[in-house]
Amino acid sequence: GAAVDLVVGRELPDVWLVGWSFGTDVVRRHGLLAGVAGAVLLSPPLRYAQDTDLDRWTTDGRPLVVMVPEFDEFLPPEQAAPHFARVPQARFLPIAGAKHLWVGEKYTSI
Repeated sequence: GAAVDLVVGRELPDVWLVGWSFGTDVVRRHGLLAGVAGAVLLSPPLRYAQDTDLDRWTTDGRPLVVMVPEFDEFLPPEQAAPHFARVPQARFLPIAGAKHLWVGEKYTSI
C-alpha cells in the first residue's frame, strides 16, 4: 500500500502493479487499491492466492495481463489458463520458449 500511496500522491498516471513469481500472489490478493489501474503477472505459480482472489478481480473489472512462460517449472500455461479464464478481462499470454526466470534479452524484452 505505501508504494501505491507514493505514486498516487505524486499524481503519476496509469499506475499498474507488476508481480513476478510469488509477487503475483501479493498482487492478486492485495492489489485492488485505489489508484491502481491494473496489474501484470509474470510467471504466476498460484501457490498462495486462491481462485477467490481472482474472482475479486473479475468483480472489480480492472485489467490483468498474465504472462506465463511455455516452460514454466511451477505452472505451465495449460495448467494456468483455466484459473485465469475466471477473469474475463484478463489477457492471458503464453510466452513461447520462455522459462520461469525469463532469462535472456529475448524474453525480458517481451
